[in-house]
Amino acid sequence: MGAGALSGRDASLASRGRQLRVLSGEERGPAAAALRGLTGLLTPAYRVVTGVRNAAYASNLRRAKPLGRPTVSVGNLTAGGTGKTPMVLELVTRLQRLGHRPAVLLRGYEPRGRATNAAAKDAAGADYERSDEAEMLRGALGPDVPVTPDPKRTRGARTTLRRHPRTTVFVLDDGFQHRRARRDLDLVLIDCTRPFGFGRLLPRGLLREPRPALGRADAVVLTRADRVNAAQRAEIADAVTRWHGRPPVAVCRHAWTGLRCGVRSFAVDHLADRRVLGVSGVGNPADFEASLREAAGEVVRCLAFDDHHPYSRSDVRGVMNLAAELDADAV
Repeated sequence: MGAGALSGRDASLASRGRQLRVLSGEERGPAAAALRGLTGLLTPAYRVVTGVRNAAYASNLRRAKPLGRPTVSVGNLTAGGTGKTPMVLELVTRLQRLGHRPAVLLRGYEPRGRATNAAAKDAAGADYERSDEAEMLRGALGPDVPVTPDPKRTRGARTTLRRHPRTTVFVLDDGFQHRRARRDLDLVLIDCTRPFGFGRLLPRGLLREPRPALGRADAVVLTRADRVNAAQRAEIADAVTRWHGRPPVAVCRHAWTGLRCGVRSFAVDHLADRRVLGVSGVGNPADFEASLREAAGEVVRCLAFDDHHPYSRSDVRGVMNLAAELDADAV
């Protein structure tokens, strides 16, 4: 895929951005109204399925299973990036400082193709999907912290304890809706830039559960709090208090602390005098772009691939060709 081939992707990216504007109500017109109407017709079915599932757990028809170690869950109420993975990194680091041996359990995502190496086998010998998120966590946390992606967290916990019996605590990445695993601390993150998913359940909005589900969380943390003003933060905190019963326990911001290129590391100001092409495959590309514009001398363009996009060779060739076309110093 050459640089010219990216123009088609740019069009599809604009389409995805338009979908968010449609769901938020920002975009008007007959087509936008029709799409909102169609997704609205599908929402009651999603609500019923979610309600039945939550009722089953509430009535103990399906009991949550302990994982064998104290368990902290980091989750959210909406689809899209709320900063769960950075929070997992922060919690693991703090647990290590307290003398714990934490391990991370995550659901994983399914890129095209399956893992074939022996490490990507569960206790029963079945393949699980290779997770780009797991690879990133392993790179950031190092070999002392086990990271196990498995759609079944109870199975992932057994695998981890068999291989790393000295583990003292589990951290669940994206665990709020994973009701089968018992947790001792349930943290829910609310992204201040898209706090309640346009106030509607999927697929009409971005809510994975109705807002009263916050009531079963132990604590709520506001993320990307620096991206909104004080009045907006106060409004979000009031809404959290209304649905959760208590105000948020903390607010946080996401700040770049350094750049890594292979085994080499640089300070963030390495970009300060450079023309940069931004490329992301994350849940909140707008926040990535905002951070990049704060760090770089000039951002010549930003490409937002799908969340957890499995970059192909042609993707990389297209990006590099585009960077050359735009006379970028860095990607």
